Amino acid sequence: MRIREIAIGAALSGLLAAVVVLTLPTSEPLRVTAPAPVASALPIAAPAPRGARTAVTPPGAAQGATTRWRDMDASFQRARNLREFFYERMRKPDDDAIHYAMQALELCGRVLAQDGDALPPARRQAASELQRRCDFTREGLQDAQRQVRAARHPDPDQDTAMQTLSNYLAADGAGGRAAVLSAAFAQGDPTTISLLATAAVVQNLPAPAAGDMDANARVAPFGHLLVGCRLGAECGPGAIRTLDLCMRFGLCADSVPAALQQGLGRHFALLDKVATQVAQDLSRP
Repeated sequence: MRIREIAIGAALSGLLAAVVVLTLPTSEPLRVTAPAPVASALPIAAPAPRGARTAVTPPGAAQGATTRWRDMDASFQRARNLREFFYERMRKPDDDAIHYAMQALELCGRVLAQDGDALPPARRQAASELQRRCDFTREGLQDAQRQVRAARHPDPDQDTAMQTLSNYLAADGAGGRAAVLSAAFAQGDPTTISLLATAAVVQNLPAPAAGDMDANARVAPFGHLLVGCRLGAECGPGAIRTLDLCMRFGLCADSVPAALQQGLGRHFALLDKVATQVAQDLSRP
């Protein structure tokens, strides 16, 4: 395992462990209790037009970063062949390209691990669509993973995302953390934005109510997805993250928010409130 994964894991594990320790009454692993997938076919359609999404719209200079971030995300979410998408990004493997190349490989690794015949109909349909988009063999995926490892910078001192996470965790109070989020989003780096969104959601979840001590542990793993949606990312029908939620968890709906509302039930409102606040902190000038 590379130093970067160890460092990021150590930093976030403290945040996530705090949520789990304070909320889980037992040592059982985290599980999402999802309802059975709906019997109707999952809509595999083109992503909704940008104007149809609910997003925080930042004023001023942050608008340029928002446009850049959304465009990069859309290129991944709309990709019809992720193998071609991967090799196109690796032609010029800067930090942004490597982030989305890794996202493609992680997704396709999950897809290849699925036993489609054992899945219920809606999940099987989502897995089939993702498999069609991946277009990787197992051997091809392993070769692509080796290329990414060779292209990534091994020095954590040169890792902007890790440095920014450290600044966020060391910031003075809510105002200081919000300032770090805003400055990071202005840079438009997708790895940093995703990492900070996860940390910020965990830190901003309120203490759970008595009798519902595991609420935060159930919603926290999905926080970064909803933050992305509230920033205007592709979260509608046909988006990769929508299909992935269906394939992995049986949360099959025409958007990420609808799928999470289905799976989290009454806890969704809490997550949505926190995610919206984090999105506002990220995108404010």
